Formats: sequence, C-alpha cells, structure tokens
Amino acid sequence: MVDYVVNKGANVAIPNASVDLDLTFNMHPTTGDVTTRTDTDAIRRAVRNIVETNKYERPFKPNFGGSVRDLLFELDTTFKVNRVKARLKEMIEIFEPRVEGVFIQLSKLDNTLNVTIFYNIRNGIRNQEINFTITRTR
Repeated sequence: MVDYVVNKGANVAIPNASVDLDLTFNMHPTTGDVTTRTDTDAIRRAVRNIVETNKYERPFKPNFGGSVRDLLFELDTTFKVNRVKARLKEMIEIFEPRVEGVFIQLSKLDNTLNVTIFYNIRNGIRNQEINFTITRTR
C-alpha cells in the first residue's frame, strides 16, 4: 500500500510507516487476502499485544510480554503497582521500537485492571492513547 504526497509540485510515492497483519484474520472482501492494519492502528495493536502476552507464551521469545494477568491478585500495594508499571514500560520500549515517551496508568477494581498507556510514535503522531481492561478468568 502506497500513499502519494505532493513534494514541490510533484507526486511522490512513499510506503506506509507500518503495516501489520490483523490478528482476527478476517478475509479482505475484494482481494481475499488477510486484512492488515496500518500506521497508528498497527502500533496500537502491537502495544496492546505486548501488555496482554504472558512470558513464555511466544515460541522462541521467552521474555516477550508484560505478564500482567499473572499479577492481578497480587497488586495490593503501591510498590507492586509501580513495579508492574516500570516492567510494562520497559517491555513496550524494548519490543516496540516505533514508540517513545511511554507513560502508563493502572487502576485496579476487584480482579480487573484498567490499563491506560500514553505514547508518542517516533517520527509521527504525538500523544497517542490506548485504554483497555484486563480481567482474570477463573
């Protein structure tokens, strides 16, 4: 997929900054291929996948992921919450090189955790936000 940008009166083709597969694996209605996510949607989904993935869940990448679901019952002190925030920030900065300036807010209610992540896309759109809830299923 190519975007066209006017550069000094001439149209110049530039590739999209980022393209990822859509993990729902829906079929594109026209081409029949797997649909893709581009630019900010691709980065948003990648950041969420890092947070929601547990350690040892990805083959050949045992240290990938935030392992937040494992800690839902243990987030009872401010120290533990701050440690999880620091770990998530570190994982996002390591495994998602397209973002910078990561700031994380966590709020816990019973056995659910509301996660809000603020970040800037490198050489792109600033002040991005993603908000989702993680629930322990047992």
